This record gives sequence, structure tokens and C-alpha cells, in this order.
Amino acid sequence: MKYPLHEQVIQSDLDGVMKFIAQRAPLDELDELGHSPLHWAVFGGYTDIVRALLQAGACPNVISTDGVTPKWHAEDFGLEDIIELLTVYGGKVQTDSNFNRAAFSVFLGAIGKNLPEEEV
Repeated sequence: MKYPLHEQVIQSDLDGVMKFIAQRAPLDELDELGHSPLHWAVFGGYTDIVRALLQAGACPNVISTDGVTPKWHAEDFGLEDIIELLTVYGGKVQTDSNFNRAAFSVFLGAIGKNLPEEEV
């Protein structure tokens, strides 16, 4: 298994996540899909795992290969507890040049939502 920490996060296994944190697994490594463990924790809405990763030193502003931070996804999904937690650790809603603003705008517009507002 090339990304064991990512796998534990995806499986919502807090004990497994803590085991790999204790073994000093890379917290900000992007997997083959371009996401960090923190991104996966946000996707799952796993507040306890988000907290554990942040407490262990995961970067709250790591950018995925699709060009967004974990907080961008949390805002997009409306995950208030996770938004608050990421904010406490300095997380921002940010994108980079890989972000496909047009595609996300069309998709979110089709379901009656706007893009999350970027933070400086």
C-alpha cells in the first residue's frame, strides 16, 4: 500500500490514522489522485480525523492537484465544524492555477450554489 495514511483516513479509522501519525507518516503527501490525507478527511466529513491531522502538524493550506485547499472543499460542502477547525489552524479558502474555475462554476451553478469565496 503506497499511501497507508490516506487509506486509514478514507476508511475513517482514527486509530489507524493515529498509528501512522506516530510512525511519522508524511502528513501533506498527495496521493495518486492528488489529495492529501487532510483533503480526504474533509471529503468524508471526519472532524475527529481532521483535528488529529492538524494537531499532528498537517498543513491546513496544502493544495491538491485540482488546485484547492481543504478549507475550499469544506466551504463547498458546508461542513461548519470542519471550517471552524481549519480556520483555528490557519486554513484558508484558496485555489491555484490548476483550479478549473469555469467547470466548477458551471457545476455549482447547476445545483444552485456559488463558488466559495477566496481568502487572502
